Amino acid sequence: MSQQVKMGRPKQTDDERQVKVDKIIQAAQSLFVAEGYTSVSMRKIAAKADMGTMTLYKYFPNKNAILHHIWAQFFDELFSLIRADVGNEKDAKGQLRKMCITYLNYWVEHKDRFHIVFLNEDRASSSDEFFINHTNVVGEMLVVIAPIMQDLVGHVGDSSVMVFLESLMCFVHGIALNVITIGEYPWNNYEKYIDIFLDATL
Repeated sequence: MSQQVKMGRPKQTDDERQVKVDKIIQAAQSLFVAEGYTSVSMRKIAAKADMGTMTLYKYFPNKNAILHHIWAQFFDELFSLIRADVGNEKDAKGQLRKMCITYLNYWVEHKDRFHIVFLNEDRASSSDEFFINHTNVVGEMLVVIAPIMQDLVGHVGDSSVMVFLESLMCFVHGIALNVITIGEYPWNNYEKYIDIFLDATL
């Protein structure tokens, strides 16, 4: 008696899976920009990605998982740019300045991404980690800043280095928020704001 061969759907390759994931991410990102995170459902994302809702759940367990994936892509790209640009500067002040400029340029050039990361309302209703923990922003930033920190000690003191860096990032992020969300105001070239801060503190 011959053994019956079971026929089924061929196993999905890694490339085929990545194509599906990319399609989902593109659909979700466009919906988050157009409608806001809270207004978008998994069903809407599935429809935009041209697939069934149950199929979507095979790739992402919930909407937050999709959002976290999008965040990670943004920050991977941003820190890659920062590391490349900072590496072209020789002194600590020049490296810090370049880091700030690259950070600002990225978000100003991608205002829709800034809105998705910093201006969505998922944090209020979610028990999941916020972007700064989920995407290891602090860890990535320390990798960039570590070579600069020793030089900073001579300027601001060992105990004040982290306070200085946190103040700098608050300042830079505040510039980004204002430039992006208050576009009707005739802001100066924001490189001048960074120069003023660094000149005053270093």
